[in-house]
Amino acid sequence: MMYANINIAVLLWTLLAFAIGAVGGFAMRSHQLLKSRKRILELETEMVENHAEILRLHKIQSGRKEQSEKVPVISLTLGESSSAQVKAKAKG
Repeated sequence: MMYANINIAVLLWTLLAFAIGAVGGFAMRSHQLLKSRKRILELETEMVENHAEILRLHKIQSGRKEQSEKVPVISLTLGESSSAQVKAKAKG
């Protein structure tokens, strides 16, 4: 009978160790998943902020292009002698 009591005790300790290991593993994995989800949300937020910044810069840049188009441009005409020099340089 004593062997039966020892075997039952060993079986109970084994089951208890398995249960504690399973709960501990579940808790650790849940913590890892929670941490990774939090990191993913941070990265998604950063990406959205970066895209908003890019769009804001595009808007500013397009506003500058519109302003620069409003500036009058004076075209310079080349005289006959200088246009001949330009043509000679282009040929040579």
